[in-house]
This record gives sequence, C-alpha cells and structure tokens, in this order.
Amino acid sequence: MTTIKFRMKNMQVKTNMRLLAFFTVFLLLFNGSSYLSSIGANAQVENTVGANTSPNTQSPCKCVVFRLDDVNSDFLPKVQINLMDQFISQNQSISLGLIMHRIDPASPVVEKIKEGKQKGLFELDLHGWDHVDYSQMSKEEQLGTLQQASDKMDTIFGQRSQVFIPPYNKFNGDTIGSLQSIGVRIFSSDTSADKNPYFVANGINEDRSNVELYHLPAMTSFKDDNGNGTWIKIPIQTILNDVDDSVNRYGYAVILLHPQNFAKMENNVFVDTVDENEIKDLSLLIEQMESEHLRITTFTNVVESQVPISSHVQLAPEFSGTETTVLVASILLIIGFSVVRKSNTVKHKI
Repeated sequence: MTTIKFRMKNMQVKTNMRLLAFFTVFLLLFNGSSYLSSIGANAQVENTVGANTSPNTQSPCKCVVFRLDDVNSDFLPKVQINLMDQFISQNQSISLGLIMHRIDPASPVVEKIKEGKQKGLFELDLHGWDHVDYSQMSKEEQLGTLQQASDKMDTIFGQRSQVFIPPYNKFNGDTIGSLQSIGVRIFSSDTSADKNPYFVANGINEDRSNVELYHLPAMTSFKDDNGNGTWIKIPIQTILNDVDDSVNRYGYAVILLHPQNFAKMENNVFVDTVDENEIKDLSLLIEQMESEHLRITTFTNVVESQVPISSHVQLAPEFSGTETTVLVASILLIIGFSVVRKSNTVKHKI
C-alpha cells in the first residue's frame, strides 16, 4: 500500500514538474520575444535618427543676427529701451550682451528685457561680469567672474546663457578654456580678433555635434569705434553688402550694435536721448533684411538650425517593468524546478 501511495505521489510530482517546466519555458519565450522586439524597435529608431542626420538634410540658414553689446541698467537706459522696442514692435529677434554686474533686477531695462524674452524675441548672452579686457585676466579670474555672471543671470531671468560675447571682443586661450565649465557653447567676438574656424550654416551637416565651442563673430557693425570716444557711421549699403557676403560664405551674418550708436551727443558726451535718425536707419536695415528674405534670429537658433539636438536614443535593448518581473519569475521557477527535481531524486533513492 505504501509503495502504491509512493508511486502515485511520484507521478503527481512528475506531472507538477512537467507543468512547471512548461510554464518556465513559456515565460522565457515570452521574455525573449519582448527582448527581440525591443532590439527591433531600437534599430528602427536608430535608422530614423541616422536618416535625419545625413548630409544635406538642413537648408542654408540665410540668417542675420543683430547683436547688441553693453546692455546694462545704468548706461543710456532710455536709449536701450527704445532700441529694444524697435525689435519688439517689428516682431524681430535680437541677441543682447548683458554686463551682469551692472544689471539691476528692479530697473526699467530689466523689465524690458523680460518683456522681449517672454515674447521669445530676446536672446540673453553673457557680456562679462564687468566690462573688462578678459585677455588681461588670469584663468581663475576669468572662470570666477564668468560663473558669477552666469549665476546672476539665472537668479534674475531664470536661465543660464549658452553664449559669451567678450568685452572689447578680446580674449585668450584661458577664456576659451573656461567657457565649457559654465555651459557656454557659442562664442562671438569679431573677425579681427577671432581667427578660429567660424561656424558655417550652409545646410551641410558636417557632424559638428561634438564641437565644444561654435564661433560666430560679428562680421559688420552699425558704427565703428574710433578709439577716442567717437564712432564712425557705416553706410547702410556697406552693411548690406557685408551681410550679403557673409551669408554667401557662412550662411549667416552678425551685425554689431551698441547703445551709444543710437544716442545723441552733447559736448562730446553721449546723453540719454534717442537719435531718431539712427533709429530710422536701423528700421530701414531691418526692412531690407526682410525684403531679401533673410531671417532675423539669434545665435542659438543659427546653430540649432544646422546641428541636430541630441535625441538621447537608447540603442541598447531596455526591459520594461513587466518584462523584468517575468524574467525574475522565470529564474525563480528554474531554481524551484531544480530543487524539486533534486528532492524527488533523493526520495526515490531512499
């Protein structure tokens, strides 16, 4: 009788073991098919990304960046605000070089900057902590003041800039080396000071996504600094010719402006009164850009029109929560199957 009971129990155990083995195989096959589907899906995404980043997928930018240097709260504030209003009223973008130590959060200039930023028209760029020659500073001083400027911009405007415009357009190797530490990836000096290769927005993708710093210098200006406190007016047609030449060579042009270019002078000193004639010439310049179908934009937009933004594609297969649970259950069942089989073998021998 005992032998019959043992045999019946043994048959039941064997049946349970077969069911357990079948269920384990099913779970493993389910998890394996999910894994292969994950690989297939990732391969499809990888092919899609590859197709989107192949050469000649972007169009030439044909852009113009207006770069306004020396933006601050206490120097010609009415002129600065009037100048910013010209771009807001015409719904056009401008890149502002902010001297952060001289930015007062409660000033009318900051209110106007926030207005343009909220409308998506103003790009906020670092123009130093103070308006000093960075090439004459130590590496530690440069990095420290750049970090101060970046922190203050974040505090006032809720963002850190990706663009640095060196005061006086002067810089050295330490300047370039410090920028990556504060998240700057676009650098704008001028063509006389910056002899590095310039960013080209001609629509051809040259796999520049790994470039640490893009150089987009000022290529022409509204007025040239004479070096003695006076400025030389550049004829509008000369500016237009410079813009056409730059767009043909690089796909974009950068026009440099200063607040004092639009202020009146009294006794050889700039006063906080707008020179309406200069404002009219600026409006004419903007209208001419539009008539030539040149897009007025910002530094960041010029770069991002050509360099693909990282898509953070996960190319290695990734398990979901369900798949992970199934995998763990399969492993536990295999362990349990082995233990039961071993136990049954021992009992059979006994």
